[in-house]
Amino acid sequence: MRLDELLARLPEGAVDSVSLSDPACDVYNVAFLTGDACLDPRGDVLYFTDSELLPDHVPAARQFCCVVVDGASAPQSLVQQPNVNLLWLAAGTNLFTCYNALQTAFLENQELSAIVRRLLVAHFSNQGLQYLIEEAATALGNPIVVVDPTYRYVAYHLGDLPEGDSRLARVMCAEIANETVLDEAVSYIRDSHIDSEIARSKGPYEQYNRILDCNTMTLAVMVRGVCIAHVMMMERSHPFGDLDREAFVRLSGFVAQEMQKSEVWGPTSGELGSYFLENLLGDRSPSVAVTLRRMKALNFHPKELLYVVCLHAPGEGLSQVQAEHVAGQLRPLLHHALYTRHHQQLVALLSRDADVGFSPKAEAKLREVAALNGLTVGVSNIFTSIVETRKAYEQARAAIRYGEQTSRAIDDGGLYRYCNYAYAHMMELAGRRTDLLSLCHPALISLMEYDEDHNSELMETLYCYLQVAGSTARAAELLTLHKNTMLYRLGRIRKQLGMDLASGEDLFMLQLSFKILVSLGMFTPRLRLTREQMHG
Repeated sequence: MRLDELLARLPEGAVDSVSLSDPACDVYNVAFLTGDACLDPRGDVLYFTDSELLPDHVPAARQFCCVVVDGASAPQSLVQQPNVNLLWLAAGTNLFTCYNALQTAFLENQELSAIVRRLLVAHFSNQGLQYLIEEAATALGNPIVVVDPTYRYVAYHLGDLPEGDSRLARVMCAEIANETVLDEAVSYIRDSHIDSEIARSKGPYEQYNRILDCNTMTLAVMVRGVCIAHVMMMERSHPFGDLDREAFVRLSGFVAQEMQKSEVWGPTSGELGSYFLENLLGDRSPSVAVTLRRMKALNFHPKELLYVVCLHAPGEGLSQVQAEHVAGQLRPLLHHALYTRHHQQLVALLSRDADVGFSPKAEAKLREVAALNGLTVGVSNIFTSIVETRKAYEQARAAIRYGEQTSRAIDDGGLYRYCNYAYAHMMELAGRRTDLLSLCHPALISLMEYDEDHNSELMETLYCYLQVAGSTARAAELLTLHKNTMLYRLGRIRKQLGMDLASGEDLFMLQLSFKILVSLGMFTPRLRLTREQMHG
């Protein structure tokens, strides 16, 4: 412990004068200068003694720190040494009160070191923020919670707080059940300007909280100058002391580091917006009321239509630097949007007016950025309730997976819409229960075998014909066939299939069967068509 910090613990008015050559030197104990210590004092001890026991000098290689208790002067040979720190107590000062104050400081310092060591072990255990808070609350002996700026609980540990035991217990149990600060408490925080007081406070902000009916200690958790959370400890088991305040400051630093382990703190639409989106992506059943309140706190007001867009890089995914670069290129698309780096992907929640939707211009920009960076893009179906964000994200991820599987048959240019691949999802689910090949139309299987036996291309012709919705002219153009040749092949196909290709039910089953054969790798068309080619 530094000498100047230690001496600051002495009672007010206890010091008469000082002669300090190195006030920042380290001291690890306090003792009375008696016996052998007079002849060979240690350099890391602050001694108490009267002037008669002071040595005339000490070795130059060793510091000497001493409190003179009788007010008499010290030998000039000692005072003038550059390695000596002396302090004289004022007349009438109680020696033992001063000694006990400094001894208590050392005991607290040892206890603080033990608490900090415990927090350090919890932080580096990689068991997450919740584990860190559990360890901190246990070490400090009072309940501790972490709340984000939208008043959502991020982590908490209440200890042995029995339900219904007190107003504190009743309020905390209700808030934990809702995973958010109650409306009454939010109004109290805002009306009392508590957040502003916390921001202005140079250390832990302490106050009596009338909602909880107890004293509280709160600190802002800062990352890159932005408040990302508040840590609060409630005075229940014992009153707050200096040890609690010092340990609490250390805890807020560990909380900031723990929260930065999240991918949120990379490319963001504002850290808080990104954190909000990260919560939505991870929550399978978010509360509508809580979500709407958090949106209001963020001042995020999405348009009528919502989409989730997922940008994926092959291999190890996007690093933070790469994701930031891609987000910068997409800036024109990210108005009325939230975005974050999630599972090494750049994920954006876009909102658009009903009359605009996901415009061709937006799609073209996505394709451009994806091609430039070697990415693939998944786009969810339209949805209107923000609590469905996680489901939409799963659709966007699935679109990438199914689109890449089908890319040998359809060229989507690396941008895959879930609406175009929902059938693949259905096939995947069906494949878990039955053999997909058994669902193929037997007539198409027979046609495939005919092609193999006769080295013909009837399957290729039929596939292209179905992809262009039965347009003979467009199919002939894409296959570079004369129209008469195309008509001749269709006649042979009808004969082999035993179908006239005029029934919608038959065409559906043939299309589904082709999808199955492509997914199983049993058929790969020679011609990879784009959506534009299929639509003419």
